[in-house]
Amino acid sequence: MTFKEKIDCLRFAFALCNKFDKSIYPVAVLKWLCNAIVPLIPTFFSAKIVDELVGARDVKVLIIYGVFMAVLIAVFEFFRHLTDRAMEDKLELLHIYEGKVFEESIVNKDYELLEDVDFQTAVKAYKVVYQNNYGIFYNMWFFFGNFITGMLSLLFSLILVGPSIIKCFEIDNSSFLTSYKPLVILAVSVVFIGFIMILIGNKYSKIMNGLTLKFNTLFGIFSYWYNFPLKYQNGKEIRIYNAQEAILKKRNESLNDLYMWDKKSFDSQAKYTSILMVFQMIIMGMFYLFVAIKAYAGMFGIGSFVLFLGASLQIAEGINLIGNISTILGMSTQHISYLKRIVETPQRKHIGTLPVEKRNDNRYDIEFKNVSFKYPGTDEYILKNFNARLEIGQHMAVVGKNGSGKTTFIKLLCRLYDVTDGEITLNGINIKKYDLKEYMSLLSVVFQDFQLFSVPLAQNVTTSLEYDKEKLYDCFDKAGIKDRVEQMHDKENSVIYKDFDENGIEISGGEAQKLALARALYKDAPFVILDEPTSALDPISEFEIYQRFNSFVGDKTAIYISHRLSSCRFCNNILVFDDGRIVQQGSHDELVQNTDGKYYQLWTAQSQYYI
Repeated sequence: MTFKEKIDCLRFAFALCNKFDKSIYPVAVLKWLCNAIVPLIPTFFSAKIVDELVGARDVKVLIIYGVFMAVLIAVFEFFRHLTDRAMEDKLELLHIYEGKVFEESIVNKDYELLEDVDFQTAVKAYKVVYQNNYGIFYNMWFFFGNFITGMLSLLFSLILVGPSIIKCFEIDNSSFLTSYKPLVILAVSVVFIGFIMILIGNKYSKIMNGLTLKFNTLFGIFSYWYNFPLKYQNGKEIRIYNAQEAILKKRNESLNDLYMWDKKSFDSQAKYTSILMVFQMIIMGMFYLFVAIKAYAGMFGIGSFVLFLGASLQIAEGINLIGNISTILGMSTQHISYLKRIVETPQRKHIGTLPVEKRNDNRYDIEFKNVSFKYPGTDEYILKNFNARLEIGQHMAVVGKNGSGKTTFIKLLCRLYDVTDGEITLNGINIKKYDLKEYMSLLSVVFQDFQLFSVPLAQNVTTSLEYDKEKLYDCFDKAGIKDRVEQMHDKENSVIYKDFDENGIEISGGEAQKLALARALYKDAPFVILDEPTSALDPISEFEIYQRFNSFVGDKTAIYISHRLSSCRFCNNILVFDDGRIVQQGSHDELVQNTDGKYYQLWTAQSQYYI
């Protein structure tokens, strides 16, 4: 990353802090002040006490110094402990808020971004940072706090020894020991060494960034294999196919890779920390030598000697902490960049503002006009010059081989993707111009890869905490699962799956499919889209769904996708897809008469199994 990009990352992170809790700043400043001041209090008063002991030896003065030192240390230690605790609490809440920002951003992004490889790479990297490194805020505030504490320690230490430094310019410069030259040499040397420490820290930061990126990848692989056998859904396959040994081998290999890379990171950290420590000791040694020279020349009394020695330790520590600027602009900004990219990735689809006309008669007309589409990042068109009209109230079946464009047709209809060329219109207006949420309200969809949630049945079907119970059971009945629900211990309030409830109910694939169908019916949208809605049902349940299909869909426009051509006979219009185009259209009886057509070819391939 460039320097500007790093600054932009810090600006982004602090903007999130501002949005959540601005009170973190005064707490942090007080914490940093206490961290910088507390070590200097005994240094300052020790010097005063030593001067008094070799001077007037006034007991009252010694007592005052002792009391003041004890009180100030107690007060600042109290505030340091208080701010440490408060800062930890705020960082915990920031960590939760950070996760909320991430989750809300993912939920509200365009669906096509969830299938984008680069976007998913950022998501995976950020999840490792959030789970394994306490998120972006904890590390950012830790490193930034070290930097500010170092600056304050250096500043306060220089203020403390300021009178002694000024004294170096007020005396006889007839000899080297009493002149200002040792001070100049010390200052130049400290600045030079400090610059070298920053350069070393910068190089260390770059190396650690590379190691961290690789560690994040290895940690993701290890987490996958570690969690795989813990998911009870995988238990059957593991045991049936005797995959235990292979999984444990993969887990151990990934753990070993992770360990070796972590060891490499630790060795690099130890190496550079040792180098920086050596330079810190050199700075302290130079300060000690300077103090010794001045004391020998009679310029510093014992008190000044003690003061300078104590302050030099804080100056060296301050310079070392300031070197963390490379880490701030390195690892921290790299971690921040993942969340920044996720949050700031722009929506790709155009979001319109037109409201959708509310009609009780469900007279919504959708038409595909010369639509062509290719997925982002590819050159292959899935649909080419595609034209179709969804006639109001029509029950339409869509058939074709895998890869013929059926699912893409549905994704475009649902605006999960936008067309590459051409347009889709709703009542004559391009669907891009409509408010997206209002347009989505027209569609009830059961996808082939539908998902149910580990929550009560009622919430799964209604996707809400408040619902119409009578309507809910009517949808259960139409979907053919009412009797099963009534047998459950908590009926519609029964939780499915055991992710969060040990009493959760395991349901079959067919039951899950019926619940997904009930969810589509409960939404009561004008368009019902069913993608292989009976693939997991037994023949009797499938037949019951077909018999009731027209009754529970009613006057809605229905699109039915299936590989089983026998299940399409109840639809009054069948679209036959092939190579991204509609090659045939009509009823089953009409299409099967054309022995040269694609439908006849598909039908005869399957009909032998129907006899």
